[in-house]
Amino acid sequence: RNHTALVFVTALVVGGALLLSTRLQDGLLSSLSVLVTTISEGGLRMLGVDVIRSDTTLVAPNLGFGMGIHNDCNGAWAHLVFLAAVLAFPAGWRAKLIGLAVGEALLFALNIFRVISLFLIGVYAPSLFRAAHVYVWQFLIIGCALLLFTVWVDKVVRRPA
Repeated sequence: RNHTALVFVTALVVGGALLLSTRLQDGLLSSLSVLVTTISEGGLRMLGVDVIRSDTTLVAPNLGFGMGIHNDCNGAWAHLVFLAAVLAFPAGWRAKLIGLAVGEALLFALNIFRVISLFLIGVYAPSLFRAAHVYVWQFLIIGCALLLFTVWVDKVVRRPA
């Protein structure tokens, strides 16, 4: 048990330090933010929203709303929580690789849903945007990472024989 906790905390601390580093902020995380913004733009267009993307900013000029998807909004922290939990859990490497491949992809998709929903809240219920962004979705995206972890443990690691 101590080993599991040590791996989890170490992964969070090391991963958190890396996520906060200028090198990662300016490189991989910026690219991730652009990717999240681009895919979210496509999702909003599929929903019929007239949206313009510029780098990591989405604007609906006819609806008077815009928002930026910054490095703290790209889901990286939720991905780190999931990664740390999977790495720390006592399971074989095959199960861990399956969990990371499937779980991280699902978490990425959930984060796209998060960004699109926040944009729509900003357009249609702007007074709720701050609470939805800062409180509701911050909690939910980390909660989704933990839920995906528990599903992985239940369905992959401890599946019935």
